[in-house]
Amino acid sequence: MTNPETGYEKAHRQVEQIFRQFFPARGMVTREGQIRLCHMMLDALFGLDVALCDAGVGLGKTYAYLVACVLWQLQRPRQMQRPVVISTASVTLQSAILTEYIPFLSNVLIQNGYIQKPICAVLCAVLRKGKERFACDRRLLIRQKQIGIRGERFRRRAAALRAANQCLDLDLLPGISRHDRRLICVPERCSRSCILHSDCRYRQYLKDSNGASVTIQVCNHNYLLADAAHRQNGWKPLLKDYQALVIDEAHKLPETVRQMNTRRIRSSDLLHFERILTTSHCTLGAQKLRGVRMAFLTAFAPAENESEREKSFCLTAEQSAALQHLDKAIQEIFRLENKEVPPVLRNKLSDVHELIPLFLRSDTTFVRYVEYHQGNGALAIDLCAVPFDLPQCVYDALWREQKPAILTSGTLAVGEDFTHTEQQFGLDRGTSLRTLRIPSPFHYENNCLLYFPATHRKKAPYKQNTDRVARQIQELINTANGHTLVLFTSYDQMGRVYEKLKDKFPVPVLQAQRNPQIYLERFKQLSNAVLFASGACWEGVDFPGDMVSLLIIVKLPFQVPDPLGEAMRKQYSNLHSYIQAEVVPEMQIKLRQGFGRAIRTETDSCVVAILDPRAAPGKRYHQVMLEALPDMPIAETIEDIHSFFRIHKGPDYFLPQNDTEDN
Repeated sequence: MTNPETGYEKAHRQVEQIFRQFFPARGMVTREGQIRLCHMMLDALFGLDVALCDAGVGLGKTYAYLVACVLWQLQRPRQMQRPVVISTASVTLQSAILTEYIPFLSNVLIQNGYIQKPICAVLCAVLRKGKERFACDRRLLIRQKQIGIRGERFRRRAAALRAANQCLDLDLLPGISRHDRRLICVPERCSRSCILHSDCRYRQYLKDSNGASVTIQVCNHNYLLADAAHRQNGWKPLLKDYQALVIDEAHKLPETVRQMNTRRIRSSDLLHFERILTTSHCTLGAQKLRGVRMAFLTAFAPAENESEREKSFCLTAEQSAALQHLDKAIQEIFRLENKEVPPVLRNKLSDVHELIPLFLRSDTTFVRYVEYHQGNGALAIDLCAVPFDLPQCVYDALWREQKPAILTSGTLAVGEDFTHTEQQFGLDRGTSLRTLRIPSPFHYENNCLLYFPATHRKKAPYKQNTDRVARQIQELINTANGHTLVLFTSYDQMGRVYEKLKDKFPVPVLQAQRNPQIYLERFKQLSNAVLFASGACWEGVDFPGDMVSLLIIVKLPFQVPDPLGEAMRKQYSNLHSYIQAEVVPEMQIKLRQGFGRAIRTETDSCVVAILDPRAAPGKRYHQVMLEALPDMPIAETIEDIHSFFRIHKGPDYFLPQNDTEDN
């Protein structure tokens, strides 16, 4: 008599059935890497481990972890069934998980008898995100009345606001302006005395989100970390208690951790508080705050010979006095005009009061620095303090309770090495860890070509360097007949090159500014165009087909030195050790993200040109650059690029286009 099949064995057998039988019957391609990935994720869940999964583009990691989570939950004893949390960095992926991936998987499992009811009913998926993304019924009503009395000129805004009556989620209402969105979103603190408290749609949403049937919760990284902070401080959790965690787009987590753990005293906040005091008729309080705000700006302003960028500081006598005077002014406001100070403002001033000692004392647990911003024609100053040991913050927030977790992205490993990611995520501190890297199933050897222009021995002046880059880009774009994405690491350099080249081609040339979404959409709508981009465009954007047949990376994406990096540098015996351990891995990961814009489907073909002389064959960073990218042939001449396009592109690709920017 054979032993009965265990839940662990059954789940692994079902993985094989789902990916080899059920999904192909629905038209999906069987990918051995995807199946291997799902098995590893399932092992991590059953073993209560943390899994680091570097999954290449096109592998299908989303279905891998969804299948693993659902099968694991189905095989768990009922009393142990609690939700799984899936955290992502982008709203787009969150929405896709809820509206595309889970419904498809649900139908497949029902059809094959794995479950009896849709996942959205039995294993209910709930999207969790911040208050600012939902409509407040009271504030919506007030704004509707304000717009309603303004007449016909505002009929479109009025219609957009009326649509919010039927849709709580503001992300699903693109017609609402940013200004209106800020005015109608759920406030930071809700009053129980609100006239709509008992009928509030947002309160009902929160109640439903914590219902007994909820077993999948989808949120962003900020919400996940905010929930962790609530639990650490003994406050009411934001998420229903969960038994396992999936972090997709995990490469975004460290930056989110830094943002969430950075404490700030903002001059712009002080100005805002001053205005609230004025409108609340707290005249004396407004005067006191105005005086200390001006002293704050003077004390922390950059010197005449300094650039307005973030910098570390050692507290001077003037700066110390400015902070002490600010603290004294806040206490006097509370003492003299406590009753007139609005409750929300009182809480915010208390937050500033609690932060001031952090900047006055000297210790090594925080890195203190100043950030400068230009807004409305005036210089704004942020005083910042970030914990030096951010990996410990991640560990305390997410790993200390030893819950199983799956972290996945296309850029977690350098080659086969996960060391840098393990250190960044605090996973080198006693966590039970599994790692797996599975490359993309795309055939880069056949469909991609890497090119380096001829290098110059002498370092050229900045103007000549800009001219050289512009000439190289122009030659490459002409060779590719348009269809080009150019990635810069500097907005300044991008603007200079754009001015030189914007009128040089028969196709539209777009420059994605700091708010790039409108330019990205315009680029996608055109049949042939050139896009100059930087910043956020290095990742998370899909350009399938012939849209991007040429990807130009102007410089290797080394991070700009910042105060936290400077503090970390001091922990190494020499500069070379720091560069190899921290700077180079970060560059490699960023380079892989940028490279990922080139090939998005199995049929795509693309030339990737890297113009940075440091990346050229025989140069300092050539080998580490190659280690970050898939294997592919290297072009030696422009003619090699011509030949590549002739082989991989159809006749229509080379026909003149009639598109213009206005299309």
